Amino acid sequence: MSSLDFGQYFIRYSKYSLMAARRLHRFIVLLGITVALFGFAAGVPKYALAQAPERAFTRANDTYKNADYKRAAQMYEDLVTSGIESEDVYFNLGNCYYKLGNIAAAILNYERAQRLDPTDEDIDFNLALAQSRIADKIDPAPQFFVIKWWRMFVALATPSAWSLVGIVLVWFFIVAAALFFIARSPSFKKAMFAVGLVMLFCAALMFTFAFQQHNKATSAIVFASSVVAKSEPQEESKDLFVLHEGTKIDILGIDGEWYKVRIADGSVGWMRLNTVRII
Repeated sequence: MSSLDFGQYFIRYSKYSLMAARRLHRFIVLLGITVALFGFAAGVPKYALAQAPERAFTRANDTYKNADYKRAAQMYEDLVTSGIESEDVYFNLGNCYYKLGNIAAAILNYERAQRLDPTDEDIDFNLALAQSRIADKIDPAPQFFVIKWWRMFVALATPSAWSLVGIVLVWFFIVAAALFFIARSPSFKKAMFAVGLVMLFCAALMFTFAFQQHNKATSAIVFASSVVAKSEPQEESKDLFVLHEGTKIDILGIDGEWYKVRIADGSVGWMRLNTVRII
C-alpha cells in the first residue's frame, strides 16, 4: 500500500471512527435524558404530596397525634378524595381506623398502602396486626413453591417500578448493540453480544412482572358484618360459605348487582356489590 493509499485509508477510518463515537455519544446522552425523565416522573406523586396538600397532610398528622382519630381520618379521606395517591396517606388513614375499631376500613387502607409500596415493613406489620383481629381465619390453598416464590417476587414492586427498570434495561441493550456494531475487537464484540442478550432477557422479565402486577385479580375487603356467598347471582340460590367483616377476597367477575368472588382457600361464590369495597 502506497503512502497516499495509507493516508486515504487512515482518513477514511478516522472519519468512520469519529462518526461512530458521535453516535455512541448520542446514545449515552439520550439514555441519560430518558433515565432522568423517568426518574422525575416516578417522583411526581411524592412531589405533588409535598407541595399544595402538604399543610393539610401536616394538620391531619397533628390531629392524629392529639388522639382525635375521627377528625384525622376525615382529613386523610379528604386528601384521598382530592386525588392524592400516597402510601403515607393510606397508611395513616388505616392507623386512624384501627384506633377507632373499624378493622375493615383499616385493612382496606393498609392494603391500598401496600399496593403503592410493597416493601414497607411497617405497612406489612400493621396489616398483619389488623388481619389478626378479624373473625375469618382462612387457610390459603396450597401452591407449588416455585409459583409461590414467583408471585412473592413479582409483588415486591409496583407495575410502574417494574416497567421503569425494564425501560432502563432496554436502553442498556441499545448501548450494548451500538458498541457491538462499532467494535473492532472480536472478543469485545462477543462480550457486547452476551451483555445485550442478558439485558434484553432481563428487560422482558421486568415487563412480564409489570404485566402480571397490573393484570392480577382485583381484590376487595368485606364490609358487611356477615355475608353469605351464594352458588349463583340470586338470593334464592344455595348458600356456600359465610364471610365476615375485614376478610379479603378476589373479584373474578360481575353480573348485575353481584360479584363472583374467590377466597384464599380457593372457594368461589357470589356476593352482592354493596357488601364489599374494592382495594
